[in-house]
Amino acid sequence: MSLAPGTRFGDFEIRSMLGAGAMGDVYRGLDRKLNRSVAIKLLRGELAADPAHLARLNREAQLLASLNHPHIAAIYGLAESDGAHALVLELVEGETLAARIATGPLPIEEAISIAGQIAEALGAAHERGVVHRDLKPANVKLRDDGVVKVLDFGIAKSVVPPDDHDPSAPTLSAVALTAPGRMVGTPAYMAPEQVSGRSADKRCDIWAFGCVLFEMLTGRRAFEGSDVADVLAAVLTRDPDWSLLPPQLPPSIRALLRRCLARDPRVRLGDLAAALFVLEEQPALSAAGSPPLVELEKRPRRGPWARFAVVGSMLLTAVLAGGAVWLLTRTPPSRVVRLALVTAPSAAPTFAENADVNVGIAPDGSWIAYIGNDATQLFVRALDALEPAAIVTTSAYLRGVFVSDDGLWLGYVENNLTLRRVPVAGGAPATVVALDGPSRGAAWSSERGIIFATAAFDSGLQRVDPSGGSVTVLTRPDAGRGEGDHVFPAFLPDHRHVLFTIMPASGVLDVAQIAVLDLETGAWKALLESGYHGRYVSSGHLLYASGGALRAVAFDLSSLEPRGASVEVAAHLVSSNWGLAVFNVAEDGTLVYVDAPGGVSTESTLVWVDRDGRETTLDLRAATYRTPRISPDGTRLAVSDGDLWLVDLAHPTAEPTRLTFAPEMDWFPVWTPDSRRLVFGSWRGGGFSNLFVQSVEGGTAERLTTSPDMQLPTSITPDGTSVVFHQLRLGLLRVQLEPPRTVETLLEAPYEARNGEISPDGRWLAYEGELAARPGQLDVYVRPFPDVNAGQWQVSPAGGLQP
Repeated sequence: MSLAPGTRFGDFEIRSMLGAGAMGDVYRGLDRKLNRSVAIKLLRGELAADPAHLARLNREAQLLASLNHPHIAAIYGLAESDGAHALVLELVEGETLAARIATGPLPIEEAISIAGQIAEALGAAHERGVVHRDLKPANVKLRDDGVVKVLDFGIAKSVVPPDDHDPSAPTLSAVALTAPGRMVGTPAYMAPEQVSGRSADKRCDIWAFGCVLFEMLTGRRAFEGSDVADVLAAVLTRDPDWSLLPPQLPPSIRALLRRCLARDPRVRLGDLAAALFVLEEQPALSAAGSPPLVELEKRPRRGPWARFAVVGSMLLTAVLAGGAVWLLTRTPPSRVVRLALVTAPSAAPTFAENADVNVGIAPDGSWIAYIGNDATQLFVRALDALEPAAIVTTSAYLRGVFVSDDGLWLGYVENNLTLRRVPVAGGAPATVVALDGPSRGAAWSSERGIIFATAAFDSGLQRVDPSGGSVTVLTRPDAGRGEGDHVFPAFLPDHRHVLFTIMPASGVLDVAQIAVLDLETGAWKALLESGYHGRYVSSGHLLYASGGALRAVAFDLSSLEPRGASVEVAAHLVSSNWGLAVFNVAEDGTLVYVDAPGGVSTESTLVWVDRDGRETTLDLRAATYRTPRISPDGTRLAVSDGDLWLVDLAHPTAEPTRLTFAPEMDWFPVWTPDSRRLVFGSWRGGGFSNLFVQSVEGGTAERLTTSPDMQLPTSITPDGTSVVFHQLRLGLLRVQLEPPRTVETLLEAPYEARNGEISPDGRWLAYEGELAARPGQLDVYVRPFPDVNAGQWQVSPAGGLQP
């Protein structure tokens, strides 16, 4: 079906043909109601009767309608006339990028500007879960005012899990290789996994983005051939001719192209946010061909910290406190202070907590290792790389990464109680030993083995061979001297002595001490008061945390004594009341740490907020408070800081009452309807957090559940008969509060269901969930209760947590 100028199509008038595509023709039209020019994409007549193609047209309309971005051509609606179907789209005036490239390579500045706008458009689509799958110069329009528009999401799709075969992917069959009328253009921009028929995720768009950028800079396609088969062979087997790139192209753009066009999707750039950063920061990253560092100052070094200089920062999306990782390196006086900024990709954000260090660093300072993606992945990232490499990916809970002294191995803790090791280069992880409690730091020496600490009562420092075997107890806290725990070990250069933190039994961090242990004699001594988490630096300094700041003091290795006054290195360091400070240091003096932009620690205060948003701070000591809960009768507040405390709301300035005294952590208190008991999670017993119940008048806590998985109570039914709780990797469950305490699974969601709350009338269950169809998107849902399978309604329109 071809439409002549002047033809009426519903409320639109056809003015002229703009072009033809695989599914139909595109016309310039006039919207007679709104008197504006539009583009009309008409489905060809023989396809209009095919339900599959009609569904595809509707899907394209829905996908486009979900996108609202200045660099994506908008959709105005669907139109139908005499059995014909069409999309009504924004009419973008100007030439296509393909026409522009046909005149020759673009100037570098223009190519970077266009590429940046394309990256913004695709990045916005990816954030909505939409993959374009057919990016090429012909689908990019250049307006006269310099604005770039990405067109034709005709084969776009919502993301599917990466291991699924995708039958709708635009691959070419054996027949299609020789069939007449098939386009050669699209295969030249298809990623290898698309050619192979595997699922197309956003990394396919990143490959195509690299192809388009290469073509803008060179005037030549990255993958060329005499026919389709030859083009596909080039995509699968041949590298682009990198010599075609202009000699003056900044090194960071060359590196970006190589990462976009990496055949292995695991090595390829993982997110266009990183590409956009490189493109936008070219004046800072690569001025005059210099390395991607910006010279800030050049002046003589002075003072006891004269041998150190801040050289870089890396933004990390941390769970507790998103912040900056700063790199600090020992340098001779001739060095200058330099600053480099690298944004962490959204596909691999960092994960931080207040009980263990989740950032490690290579002995030579060339790479960092960190826990990311909600504690399910372990990444290694070279400091000169745009993207990290995932070394471990699992459904287990990961924490506490540390690096062997030869830089060949990573140690980490899985599910809080299993010490594991894995080669830095990647490979199968191996179990080292089962821990007797949650990890509190570890250090690895090829000569002395792995020394680790746990939160188990009275365990002190322990040692195990990296290959496994029996565990040797090295220290035990001296209760007579007020010692609570020995945590966060670190080897000194002679590997005979080990630094560690003595945590006081009172838990007050201000009186923590840094100590040193002699592995040959077994004796230890305190080095510093009011300090924790000590690390030796090759300049002859001791780095440590104090009052939420990072400090340094000169340290004599021969006498094992600090010398002189300390100096502040960083004012705001993420730390916790368990002696944790989130930093690590390499043998060459390179330091990585997480800055706390909103404060110096994870401690907080409690605040009332009324319905008008007015805040009133409770007059309580600062602590690492979690999950405050008001009793049903409104008289008391239960809150956790590792133990459970009760606050009298009638007398909020009175000293809170401590309810639990277990050496392990008690948290997530939930009141029974009569306000007389608390159900809570506790790590007591050496395993994961399980459910306990205790009277608020004191007494002994009674265990409700026993499970190898972590469990967190969140609600109790109004009749007081059962407790709703979340179990790691399973979903929402409930257990009877009284014997026989039968456990029932309520909701085993495809991805995640947690933070369940029963309504006051007992008829509804609200919870926070992540659906298989929308991975990574957490929303609040409600279901009938107790018949949770009778329906489901989404409450939050665009993300929500903790109803």
